Amino acid sequence: MSLLERRRARLSAARLYLICDATPGGRPLESVLAPALRGGVDIFQLRCKDASDEEILAAAAVAREWCEVAGALFILNDRPDLVAATGADGVHVGQDDASVAQARAIAGPDALVGQSTHSPEQVEAGAEADYIGVGPVHTTPTKPGRPAVGLELVTYAARNAKVPWFAIGGVDEATINTVMAAGANRAAIVRAIAEAEDPEAATRRLAHALDEGPPGVRRPRKSSEERNAELRAALDPIGPGERPTPLVVAVATALLLGTINLVLAATGYSGKGGAGTLLVYCALMFAAAWGMWTKHYIAVLLFQILLAILVVFFFLFLLRASSVGDVALSFAVIVPAGWLFWKLVRVLARLQVPLDDPV
Repeated sequence: MSLLERRRARLSAARLYLICDATPGGRPLESVLAPALRGGVDIFQLRCKDASDEEILAAAAVAREWCEVAGALFILNDRPDLVAATGADGVHVGQDDASVAQARAIAGPDALVGQSTHSPEQVEAGAEADYIGVGPVHTTPTKPGRPAVGLELVTYAARNAKVPWFAIGGVDEATINTVMAAGANRAAIVRAIAEAEDPEAATRRLAHALDEGPPGVRRPRKSSEERNAELRAALDPIGPGERPTPLVVAVATALLLGTINLVLAATGYSGKGGAGTLLVYCALMFAAAWGMWTKHYIAVLLFQILLAILVVFFFLFLLRASSVGDVALSFAVIVPAGWLFWKLVRVLARLQVPLDDPV
């Protein structure tokens, strides 16, 4: 999975988007952004309309650090030329700024590009972006002179938008339920968090509202693509020196099985298959242990198949059990093998997540 694909997966799973400048509510950026991220902000956009490049770079350094700690996406407003220098995950442009194609060419192939939309036609054209903002839903001082689009455009976007979209403009604790009832399940917030006395508490309330949905309104089910994106976004790559506990248990199990079969072959307890069969099985187990220890995807997958076969075999054995000992033996294999199989599913998924590429 490329860096852009990983960013898009995190974007698809995002719900709450904070936008503010370098001094939100007259306070240092860190004093608002850090608690907001703790409260549940998934994306942060730094919007510094009249700031110099030096001021933007200084504020971006703070924003990038806190977003990285929280695992949130960091977006720069209207400056695709500074995306690489700031380490941002992407850029947001308005209808009067650079086009999506221009912004993407300047920001780089791995950068997300978002775009503001204010009409049905712009929502349709927004399919070229990675995400769109839909609004302003209500009149807001953040966009002086921009008339409110109302809830009708929110409903239109819910039915027709082809990319993730965020309702924006006057969305706060008093209006978020009506915006969601109109079809939104993501929101971009400015003043309701940036000017809140307690940004973390305000963020938690807004995030909770987005999770729960408007009272008395049945929310549309998430698509399989959205659910998969949420799962992918929650996965971290396995680091060079990291071996999750289930992987270590699987390696130890394979070594134990290999050793037992080696001992049986050496002592003559070879059964119907003969010593040759035991030695082959022994070699396979040792190879599986080495493959899993070195974190090869195929080794873990094949070991999972073996676990699945064991579970099925002993489940069938359990159905025909004629003694307490047979039942005990069946559960002694089914329970740990089933547990290990389930835990290795996440290990397999993490093995497919590459380490972050440099931006």
